Formats: sequence, C-alpha cells, structure tokens
Amino acid sequence: MILLAGGTKDSRVIAEKLLEKNYKVLVTTATEYGGQLISNLDVEIKVGKLDLDELEDLIKRKKITMIVDATHPYAIVISKNLINLSKILGVKYYRYERAMLEYEKKNSFYELDKLITFLENVKGNILLTLGSNNIKKFEGLKNKNSIFVRILPTEYAIKKCEMAGFRPSQIIGLQGPFSEEFNIAIYKNYNIKYIVTKESGSTGGEIEKVEGAKKLGIEVVVLKRPKIEYPNLFENIDSLVEEI
Repeated sequence: MILLAGGTKDSRVIAEKLLEKNYKVLVTTATEYGGQLISNLDVEIKVGKLDLDELEDLIKRKKITMIVDATHPYAIVISKNLINLSKILGVKYYRYERAMLEYEKKNSFYELDKLITFLENVKGNILLTLGSNNIKKFEGLKNKNSIFVRILPTEYAIKKCEMAGFRPSQIIGLQGPFSEEFNIAIYKNYNIKYIVTKESGSTGGEIEKVEGAKKLGIEVVVLKRPKIEYPNLFENIDSLVEEI
C-alpha cells in the first residue's frame, strides 16, 4: 500500500493516477477540507494531524511500502517526519512539489516575523493570503485595522481570525484559486496597496494574484518557501507516477 500525504489539489490528481495503476492508496490529510478533496475516490482516508509516533504506527500497521509526499510546500514538519521515517523504516520516499513561479520578488522573506515587521511599517490596506495557521502572529500589529484576511470559508479558519482580533469586515471567506479578474475586483473593493502571498505555485493561484497586482500597481510581498533537501523530488506529476 502507498501512503500519499495529501491535503492539496495536486494530491487528488496523484491519487487518481495511482489508482489507474491499480495501487492501493492510503491518503493522510491534516484537515477536513483536504479529506473532502478526495472523498469520492476509492482510497482509504486518514484525517487529522499526525505526530512522528503516530505516523510510524500508521506506516507499520498498514504495511506501507512507499511514501508519496504531496503536502503543501509550507507543511515542513510533516515532510521532515516522513523523510526521517522513510530512512528508519526502509520505505521508499518520493516528493511532489509544485514548481516555483518566476517573477520579481522585491519584498520577499523566509521568516514570517521579518515579513510582519515589514508590513507594520507600510501605509495602506494590506491583503493577507497566507491562510489562517499563523494568523495569531498578526494580532499585535499597530496597523491591524488596515489588514484584510482572505481565507477558506470554514468555521475553523474564521474562528482563528476572530480570536486574533480581526473583525468580520476584515475577513474574506472564499475558496480559491481565483482568476486574475476576480483578484483585481477584490483589490479594488478593499483599496488594497499590498498583497501578501506564499510561493504556492500555479495550482495555488499565485500568478493570478501577482498579475492582478501588477496591473493596479500593488506591491507584492512574498513569504518564501522553506528550504528543505527533498530526496526524489519531482515537479511533474506524470514523471513522478511513471517513476513509481
């Protein structure tokens, strides 16, 4: 059985292609949303965050013979755990990661704290598209009233924003990715001067955010991908599945 660490739209495509090759697949995802992405496929699904010991138990119990890591580029804890377990247990590990997009990244940061310091010293409305996991870190910003947060419209995500002190008028609950035109409409409606994005790649709608921002003269602020040395890294799904 193959363990597919997922939770992304890419992981659904990979699961479909593995099923076409008659593999048995167990998909793990940290969130209910990730589970919904593959709910109608003939795979086993494990929803919920797993620590190192829980992952090891799952791999042994399900007699996993191969790990395919298709988690989000910023989910580094799970990736590091999977890499370590693959070495300890002698299980083959493959990594799929979306290719990074090339464009001018004048304001880019590897560390979220440095990005936050930068934002605290700008003038004008800011649109965060980083998700809700680290939203608490923005709680104390002196210009927080100028920040708008675009997140998945789930109770969990909205609650986290509210607990960080964001008002309903600052929370934009929408499921992407979005077209360039839609992004432009959002930017205009909220008078956005800065858009904050991850290097999420084409699947995550990054280029549509950036191109829309360029047309309106909006500054793009980038939280860069963490640096990890992945073994057996693929940026093309077909090449990955062919190798397997």
